[in-house]
Amino acid sequence: MIAMATDANNKIYPLAFAVVESESTETWGWFLACIRRYVTGRRHLCIISDRHPGIQAIFRDTNRDFLQPPMTEHHYCLRHLCSNVNTRWKNETLKNLVWRAASAMQERKFNATFNLIENVNRDAYQYLKDVPKEKWALTFDKGYRYGAMTTNVSECFNGVLKGARSLPITAMVKYTWFKLNSYFDDRRNKSIDKLNSGKKWCQYALDIFMRNKAKAEHHRVTRLSAQQQAYQVDTPHNPGTTGHGDHTHAVNLLQRTCTCQKWKLYKIPCSHVIAVCIRYRHDAEQYIDPCYSVDALFRSYAPVFPALKDRLSWPDPDETRKVLPNPRLIREKGRPVSTRIRNEMDESGGRPRTTPWKEGGERCNAGCVTKRGITEEHALSGTRYRRVVVLQTRYAKFEL
Repeated sequence: MIAMATDANNKIYPLAFAVVESESTETWGWFLACIRRYVTGRRHLCIISDRHPGIQAIFRDTNRDFLQPPMTEHHYCLRHLCSNVNTRWKNETLKNLVWRAASAMQERKFNATFNLIENVNRDAYQYLKDVPKEKWALTFDKGYRYGAMTTNVSECFNGVLKGARSLPITAMVKYTWFKLNSYFDDRRNKSIDKLNSGKKWCQYALDIFMRNKAKAEHHRVTRLSAQQQAYQVDTPHNPGTTGHGDHTHAVNLLQRTCTCQKWKLYKIPCSHVIAVCIRYRHDAEQYIDPCYSVDALFRSYAPVFPALKDRLSWPDPDETRKVLPNPRLIREKGRPVSTRIRNEMDESGGRPRTTPWKEGGERCNAGCVTKRGITEEHALSGTRYRRVVVLQTRYAKFEL
């Protein structure tokens, strides 16, 4: 089992892993309880997973207060939802409409696409209607996802540990430890270089901010109230964009809202907010969420892994017992599965992207592994403000 997050630069940040006998309500409950106890106790922690029965049962258990709102916000992976729809009804158009509806950032756009789904397939429409909208639709998310819609980040971690899966437990954990330490050290050094160069914001947020700033130059701003900092922003007609432009949005700097919802969902000022700031000479960068700062990036990687103890210093057990292998865990005949089983959602016309976790690619960030299989101090003291956790099994026939 694996729990992943993203750092201030939207790069992969592994939080926890565990080796268990099987996926079940009991093992998922234990794993999530460990995350809550040893990694983070924050409120409104967003956990994204598929609808695996074991995970579903855990979040339905009202006795687990730490997994109920407002402590935890459970959301579904859009990729798996679309895959389920496509598996049931074998309709490419329907699958694309579900993706578009879930990715819509405004309720009117969601409703328009959802009505199209009803026209295409009423059974699929009813199936989606029975799923709580806040679980899968971005516009009803309230900003917990930070724009993360899938569990794809966990695939990178599965790839880098592919060679360790057939190793004995001790060797597997040591291999993981050395890999994570290497990535952790590399990201720490890069974050220090960014701090020393005087950079305030990570490149991920700056790229989005600059794209929005370029759009803002063509917007028209009308001030409604200087005291309430309320404004109206009109966008010009632009046939080259998805919505073709020619829209009106309301911006309130005091409440940090814009009716386009991009500011709330991504925590980065949209073009309408930036247009207001340009017109009335405000510093638009001050409205970028601190979770995207270089300082937050550095604090995520600041802790250093402790050296492993020599075997001679290990404590002697008080008693020794002969442990017999569980016959139910004997490896099945045939070649073991070492990668996730691909489905129709993996089909793409483009070239496969090399992930930063793969050998030969850019090295990525990591946390440290404790004896409990949980990243502890490093994830805690290096907290950034994005609270999204992605769950996945290591031996993944399911991508969680």
